[in-house]
Amino acid sequence: MLNFIATLLGKLMRWIYDSLAANQVEPSNISFYAIAIILMTLLVTLLTVPVTISQQKQAESTQKIKPKMDEIQKKYSYDPQIMQKKMQELYKEEGVNPGFSSCLMMILQLLILFALFRVMRDTKTFVFPEGIEGIRKDFYWVSDLTKQDPYWFGLPLLTSLSQFGVQLFSMKTNPQMSEGPMAGMSKTFLMMPLLYFFMFRSLPAGLPLYYTMSSIIRLIIMVVLHFTVKKPKQVQTFEVKDEKVNNKTSKN
Repeated sequence: MLNFIATLLGKLMRWIYDSLAANQVEPSNISFYAIAIILMTLLVTLLTVPVTISQQKQAESTQKIKPKMDEIQKKYSYDPQIMQKKMQELYKEEGVNPGFSSCLMMILQLLILFALFRVMRDTKTFVFPEGIEGIRKDFYWVSDLTKQDPYWFGLPLLTSLSQFGVQLFSMKTNPQMSEGPMAGMSKTFLMMPLLYFFMFRSLPAGLPLYYTMSSIIRLIIMVVLHFTVKKPKQVQTFEVKDEKVNNKTSKN
């Protein structure tokens, strides 16, 4: 599976590179190799737009039922298991499943990232079978994108900051991620950008360049969707039957 995705990414990157080399003059501070990575990132991210749209719509739908979520949290604060059960019943009743789209997006990102790692590690196999010795691979301060960034505050840091922005915006616009059963997991996700920083410091700089551009493009799409998608009206609060009281009554 990863080899298949890596082959597709390699062919796409080579097509972009050849198109640039045949029709444009290579800039002095950024190579066609780097531009090919950036344009490939844009195209791949655009392919995941339907998933991003679904994720944003789920977030808006969750915002609509927030009063019901608050009521359930208030009623069943004495028992987290019952509270989570009631939350799941509410999500099913309202047709809301924000966790699925988030997990799907994460799986897609990881698959593409691992496949791209193979492309960056073995560019000769996936992109340039004839060799890359005579090809420029610089990106501003990075002299060779197939090697690690020479500065810790460069692409690895930009990757962490951009990914942190995506996670923070997701939590701010999706109450299920900030207040529901997934709140603890979402806070853990905020630590992921720090992990990315240390991970990308020792990997080929082409990887953090891809991931930084991917996060920035995705964040822009999420912001645009947040302000353009019609927000549903919030549902009024409702009375939740206290399961604890019902259990006691049934026993008597």
